[in-house]
Amino acid sequence: MIVRFLVWLGLLPVQLGLALLLILTDLARHLGLRSARSPGRTGSPPDSGLCSIVVLNHNGKALLEESLPALERAVSCTGKPHEVILVDNGSSDGSVSWIRSHLPRIRILELDANLGFGEGNNRGVALAQREIVVLLNNDMIVAEDFLPPLLEPFSDDQVFAVSSQIHFPPEKRREETGNTQARMRRGFLHLSHEPLRRSHETRKTLPVFWAGGGSSAYRRSRFLELGGFSGIFSPAYLEDTDLSYRAWRRGWTCLLAAGSRVLHRHRSTSSRLFTPDSLKRLIGERKLWYLWKNFQLRTLLPHLLLYPWHLGKELRPGDYLRAFRRLPDVLRLRWREPRRRHSDRTLIGLCRRPLSYVHRKPGRSIPSPTPPDFLKILVVSAYLPALGRHGGAGRVFQFLSRVSARHQIHLISFTESDDESEAVDQLRPYCTRLELVPRRGFEPVSLYPYEPFEEFNCPDFRRRFEKVLEEEEFDLIHYEWPQMAQYDDLVPVWVPRMLTEMEVNYAAHYSRVRLASKFFSKVKRHYETLQTLFREVGVCRRMDQVVCVTTVDRSYLDGFVPGARLKVLPTGVDTSYFIPGTGKAEPNSILYVGAFRHEPNVDAMLFFVNQVLPLLREEIRETHLYIVGSSPTPEILAMDDHPAVTVTGFVPDLREYYARAQVVVVPVRTGVGIRGKVLEAWACGKAVVGTSLAFQGIPAVHGQNALVAETPAEFAIWISALMRNPAFTAHLAESGRRTVTEHYDWEPLAARLADLYEETAKFKKSGN
Repeated sequence: MIVRFLVWLGLLPVQLGLALLLILTDLARHLGLRSARSPGRTGSPPDSGLCSIVVLNHNGKALLEESLPALERAVSCTGKPHEVILVDNGSSDGSVSWIRSHLPRIRILELDANLGFGEGNNRGVALAQREIVVLLNNDMIVAEDFLPPLLEPFSDDQVFAVSSQIHFPPEKRREETGNTQARMRRGFLHLSHEPLRRSHETRKTLPVFWAGGGSSAYRRSRFLELGGFSGIFSPAYLEDTDLSYRAWRRGWTCLLAAGSRVLHRHRSTSSRLFTPDSLKRLIGERKLWYLWKNFQLRTLLPHLLLYPWHLGKELRPGDYLRAFRRLPDVLRLRWREPRRRHSDRTLIGLCRRPLSYVHRKPGRSIPSPTPPDFLKILVVSAYLPALGRHGGAGRVFQFLSRVSARHQIHLISFTESDDESEAVDQLRPYCTRLELVPRRGFEPVSLYPYEPFEEFNCPDFRRRFEKVLEEEEFDLIHYEWPQMAQYDDLVPVWVPRMLTEMEVNYAAHYSRVRLASKFFSKVKRHYETLQTLFREVGVCRRMDQVVCVTTVDRSYLDGFVPGARLKVLPTGVDTSYFIPGTGKAEPNSILYVGAFRHEPNVDAMLFFVNQVLPLLREEIRETHLYIVGSSPTPEILAMDDHPAVTVTGFVPDLREYYARAQVVVVPVRTGVGIRGKVLEAWACGKAVVGTSLAFQGIPAVHGQNALVAETPAEFAIWISALMRNPAFTAHLAESGRRTVTEHYDWEPLAARLADLYEETAKFKKSGN
């Protein structure tokens, strides 16, 4: 440690001097103390899909005997007269004479001496007659179909280079893939080949940090404009990395074509010219020149401070100091570079996170696998769509299962427990792709946590969502629940998006304000309302369509969101599943159904058990309340100790309890949205007593198909009246059943959603 510190301290003046020279060089460039040389903006168009193929060789006759016949087969498979040029770097093993006798169609550029990788290729590119030039090392064995996917991306004028996917012989560890990336860590530049992702196969081309000079195609006009491979790196290594960086900084792209495959006999030539130790020093030295020549000062700052501390990992101190012999050339080349269009951080990010590149390329780049009249839709759900869990999850399942007959559905959803396997099995027949992410490890989105955005801001979900978007392209994204739209920054702007407001959250928060009895409690709830309003309106404004479940909910957003983007699509009920029971109800029985992770359900039962139930039992002593629903809180579970209350928790089939109940109560006092429990009760032929809020957005008429109560006394009066008057109870039940069959059957509602998908996708595609 002491020796390392002394080395660092001794080299500190050197590092400070290097920093000063880099600053002065950049200042001179910005002040225009050089001839202006702006980058070219357009490249020459490809010549009808033709290319020149340049093979670089030095004493590689044995390699050419395998690689050139494979190349000839690949050219023949295209049916096009591609040009093949061999650049021979002063070979003495008979390579040239063998080619002339066996492959006379190949043009040969015979050099008197070994000019190295960079200059040898530069000579070949200058000789080439086609606009697209493919550079191959003599140890690359190409697949028969490697050319078409390599050449196709050049139809995009911004493409500078396209690299093949590289494979190694089975007996060797795969050290290269073609998926090249870079990162700066503790002052070190790390260059690597990373494994290919599924997105490389589906998208066909994605950005890479550099196109390998021994297995890539280049746009010749821009290659020459850049001056080709820089001679500073001669005889080998980092030339292709440097050339690609200089192209990227001008706004030109370097891509990997996963469908173009080559087999690499790795370092078959270089291993004969360099020892492992000399090769390590050679590469380490050139990485320094590459950094000093190209990278921004803010990127180089950690390198300037920390690199001497870590000497020994790549270079010894003496080797490091010897690298400064080329510093004048490095600074001269740095000074000549034009103004950049991409920062180092942007370039590294484009390759490490392909979705950031997709955002820059408007329009579909993956052919759609669906028929023309089908849409490929990604549903992003806060809860696993399932029956019997809660109303929102049931709604999503009912729509998803029906719309999948008209459009292709992909689903990414949170899960909340390990006991959801049955629900997952229900979903699989309707989803082309199903991605499930456990909801945990969420991160704060504000100084003061508040529901609902806080608990759904999970890094694991963000990573999975980004992966899906990298691998697939969709005709429409549909967010179920507004908290899921906080991930919308990952979606390219041209993709249509839709959001379902299961309940308008800010309005639900505001409905709780009047129930707060203390001043500070009211202030806190007002704050939560305003925070939620700010975030909720923000995500709604980014949507092409916002679907509300009632006209009342729509009115809460009217004025914040353009009216043309607001649609109403109510929650339905499966009228063939929820049907009136054939047996007699249990006398004097009352039912409440709710998912108790939803706070309004907890409040409703606290109100009913504490204030309504005592009044009812004074009238009818045998009254019994069943509280049915998932995730009961401690307050709800404690109610099971009451002699007139049964708390069941989650039950697999709600129909059993609907059949048992004489009256269904919905005493909700907070929240907004449609109450699916009302629709289910009506479908099961049950009389319902609820607050006006419970029937909000539903065509309920007091005394015809429902009874409305607000106070504890009103609830007690109407419930006891129903228990004592079976004929009136039957009348309400029949009217309720008629209401849901006329207005809330799932089939026509699902058809309306499918139509809305199509309208939204077409509207966005037309550019409106």
